[in-house]
Parts: sequence; structure tokens; C-alpha cells
Amino acid sequence: MKSNPVVRFFRGAWRVLDGLRRVVHFGLMLLVLLVVLAAFGSRGVPVPEAFVLRLDPAGQLTEQLAGEPVERAIAEARGDGRTQTLVSDLVDAVEAATGDPRVKAIHLDLDDFAGGSIDKLRRVSGALEQFRAAGKPVVASGTFLSQGPYYLFAQADEAYLTPDGGVFLDGVGVYRAYFAEALEKLSVDWHVFRTGDYKSFGETFTRRDMSEPEKEQIRPIMDGLWAAWRADVASARGIEPARVDRYIEDLLARLKAAGGDSAQAALNAGLVDKLWTRDQVTNRLAELAARDPDTGGYVGLDFRGYLQALDGAAESESGEAVGLIVATGNILPGDQPPGMIGGESLSRVIRSARQDPDVRALVLRVDSGGGSAFASEEIARELELVRQSGKPVIVSMGAVAASGGYMIALPADEIWAHPTTVTGSIGVFAAFPTFDRALGRLGVNVDGISTHRWSGDLRPDKPLSAEGAELIQTFVEGTYDRFLAMVAEARGMDMAAVRRIGGGRVWLGETGQRLGLVDKLGSLEDALDAAAGRAGLGDAYRVRHLEPPMDFGERLALRLFTGLAAHGISLPMDWRGRVVPGPLGELIEALNQQLTLFSDPRGVYMHCLCEPGR
Repeated sequence: MKSNPVVRFFRGAWRVLDGLRRVVHFGLMLLVLLVVLAAFGSRGVPVPEAFVLRLDPAGQLTEQLAGEPVERAIAEARGDGRTQTLVSDLVDAVEAATGDPRVKAIHLDLDDFAGGSIDKLRRVSGALEQFRAAGKPVVASGTFLSQGPYYLFAQADEAYLTPDGGVFLDGVGVYRAYFAEALEKLSVDWHVFRTGDYKSFGETFTRRDMSEPEKEQIRPIMDGLWAAWRADVASARGIEPARVDRYIEDLLARLKAAGGDSAQAALNAGLVDKLWTRDQVTNRLAELAARDPDTGGYVGLDFRGYLQALDGAAESESGEAVGLIVATGNILPGDQPPGMIGGESLSRVIRSARQDPDVRALVLRVDSGGGSAFASEEIARELELVRQSGKPVIVSMGAVAASGGYMIALPADEIWAHPTTVTGSIGVFAAFPTFDRALGRLGVNVDGISTHRWSGDLRPDKPLSAEGAELIQTFVEGTYDRFLAMVAEARGMDMAAVRRIGGGRVWLGETGQRLGLVDKLGSLEDALDAAAGRAGLGDAYRVRHLEPPMDFGERLALRLFTGLAAHGISLPMDWRGRVVPGPLGELIEALNQQLTLFSDPRGVYMHCLCEPGR
């Protein structure tokens, strides 16, 4: 039975109007979002005519922030505490402030800082040295300073410790937990296969203590790291290096002599200049710049806001440049978020550098102790293709570039290391746990049949046979031989020489250069200069930071949440991390649903603005 034509007309008209309503609703929602984003972009961060730049790093210094950018921005907008600070952010801010007449001084506020490796700390201290050379003072303040924060504290012209504070230095130590006894009590067998006496990663599962070969290789590394740290701090404070050692060795006696006053003990040792309260430090900073009439404090701007203000005047990303890729964390197969190195995700970024005609040379900054052998070889192959394309490839090593972290450096035209870089560890290991004894204690038995022997072997719920163990060991040794061959070919060494420095042993950068594992010693900036020189870009070259691309939705969300955090607007979340009711909460909830639509890698879409069932 056909419906009435009039009814059909109004039903069709209603569908059209309802569709237009949803289109207009979504359009208005996007318009509101764009207005918010435009407001954030246009307001910017106001920069005073005269101010103190506040460097207040939080957490650990790192080359690359861990986690997805949007997730980090959301966490920051929720007010979650920062646990990492980019070393490049500190360096960029100080370098810009050096030539900025509005910046009268730097305040190092180190109460939330946890420190970092010496190579990263030296990058910051080098920038501070240039700032001081420009005739501008650096003022540091802190409450209770451990060894990491104290390194930067020592670089200041004026170093003030609060009267209720202290300085605790403890040198360098390496301690690990060993699980062999615990695994035995749990009836778990942890089979470890390795090449060389120094490939010690698996020892934590098979031993109750540190092996002598491990102590043998770690001792010179600890001594070298401490000697570098002590020399830098002593030079900055104008004291003898031995004085730093005596402070640590005599800490208890010094503390007793000061009546238990740790701040006074630090002052007596010459580690700080004065014991000042926060208001005294504030008054000193106000003298250097200006006093804020609203708060009574000094006129200051933190480095994050300063960098955001500078972003508006940043140069275009177009044009010839040296590409910089940061590879930080464990090397794993597939796609991995920032803070870890994915075989596929990092290879894609390297491939984009090879295919981009504006990227004239590539620098890979490595800060990794290795990981997956397969993923490491995958990354190394992509770097080799970049070099074969005619573009110079330079590897700059950070705190550590060992094992797989060293393997991915091999295709480079030049390998640069910091003197304190831990590198080498040319070795391979594998681990295979079996739980048959633990299952047996519970009364669980495993049995069955198979067409071939390996179908029922190499199972974690069955004992590892002698042939199975031999199979894994043979595979490990084959992978090791391939690693040795890669090193020999890349470094122009014979296999016997590589074997002598292999076996999983690690070395400091200076020793690595002497052994032929490293070409030159220097900073990341030195490596960038070398890449630009090889590409013929001259002294005034640009650096382009290469990262995995974000889709439309991610870019939109990142800008929104970053803007919220920069302008002090807290994201409306409850204690469980859920968006709370309210106009802003409803807008974010709707945006979260809509932005998931914009994920096509080509930016081409075929969406219907309709609801299911309509």
C-alpha cells in the first residue's frame, strides 16, 4: 500500500531539514573551535620589555618526550605534573635570550629538576656560558639539591640555597636486582643464551649477584663518568676537584660539625654562595630586571612561555636544511610512540628524509641501549639507503648508543660520540623462560602429539630440551657473527679486531674512538656542523626536526590542548580522567567523537554526516 503523496513530501522535507540541522550543528561546533584556536594564536604570550627568564626544568632532561604528543598535551591541560624536559627547549631558550635585550638575567629554579646525563647537562651549561659571556648574570636557587640538579646549580654566577635546604652528592654507582633465587622459589627456569662474557643483560635472571666480568667493564665507565662530572662542577665553582670528593667522604663529620644543619654544611664546603630565603632571592632578581607591581615579585617569564612567544617569529620550515631525527629509548619492532624506537615508525621518518629534496643531509641522534635485533637491522638498512642516495648521514650519540643502538649507527658517514657516551656492547643475547616446574607444582601437566619434533618443543610450558637450547644458541651466534661482519665492513676493520672489542663489552666514547668504533668526539651541534659541511650548506644552515607526521585530527587536538595549557585553562576532567559535564566538556566530548573521522593518511574522506539507522 502506497503512502499518501503529501506524507511522503513532508517526510522527505523533514529528512532534508534534519540533515541540514546536523550539518549546521557540526559546522557551528567547528566554528567555535576555530574561534578558540584563533584566540589562542592571536593572544600569544606577552613578553615584558625587561624581565628575568626563568629556567624551571621539571623531571629528567631528555632528547625526546615520551608518549604521543596529543596525550602529553591533554595531560598538561589536566594539570598533571611534568616528568621530563626537552634539553633542546632549554638550549633554544637560553640561546635566544643571549641576544635578546629584553632578557636581563636568568633564574635557575631547580626545585623540581631531577637531572640528566652529562652530555645533556653540558649542552645546557654551554648555552649558559654563552649567556654569561654576553654580560648577563645567571642566578640559581634551590632547596634540597641532589647530584643531578646541582650540576646546573654550580654553573650560576650567584648560587643561593634556602636555609632549610641542603646539597647531597653521592658519586656514581650501579646496582641491579637479581632474581635467580626468586625464580627458583617459583620453579621458573630462565634460559639465557649470549655471546661473550660481557653481554650481561640476562644475568639479572640467572645470578644472585654481579659477575666479575660485569664489574670489570663497569668500573672504568663509572670512574670516567664521575671524573667528568666532578671536573665540570669544580671548574664552575672555582674549587679543586678533590674538594668535591672530600665533601662526599666526610659528609657525616661535616654535618655533625654544622650541628646537623645541612645547608650550613654545604656553605662551609663552598658548594653554595649564600643561604637566602625565597623572598631574598626574589628581591635580588627584581633588582636585575623590574619588580612586578601586582605580585610584588620580579618580572619574569618562564622558558616555555618565552619559546611560545618566539614561535610566532620562527622561520619557515621550507628550504634546504639538515634533517635531525631523534631516536630515544628501547628499540622495538613495528610502530612505537615517542620515547621508544620503532623499527617501522623510525624507518618511515628516515625514508621521508631520503625522499625530501630539501633535506640535504641527515643527522640521527641516538640515545638507546638497543633492543630488537630485527628492528635494529631494519633501521640500519634505511640509513644505508639514505647514504646511497648521496645524502650525508651523521650519527650523534647521546648518553648511550650501545648494542642495537650502535648497530643503527653503522651506516653513517661519520659517528660522533660525547666523551661520556656509553657505546659498544657488540653482542647478542636471547632469553627463554619455561614454567613447566611451576605448573607441575599446581598439578598441571602438558602432553600431546605433533607431526614434527619442533611442533612440541620450544614451548614455555614444557622443559627446554638440549637440542632446543642448542638451536637457540646457534641462532644467537649466527646473529652475532652478522653483527660482527656489519661492524667490520662499516668501520674498515678485520673480524679478529672486532671480536677483540666485542663480546658485549661497553666503552666510554673516548675509548670507543681509540678502538675505532667512533670517528670523532663532540656535541650534537658539532655533528650538525659536520653534516652541513658535507652537504655544502655553509655556516648559516637550517635544522629541520623530522618527526612522524600527525593527521588532521591530531594536529587540531594538539593545538587546542596546548593552547588551553599555555593560557592556564584546566581541562575539565574528574579524578578518573573523564570529561565532566559543562559547555567546554560537551564541546570536547563532541570534538573527540568527530576528530576520529579525520584519519585517512592521504587526507581524502568519504563520510556521511548521518546517524546509524537513518
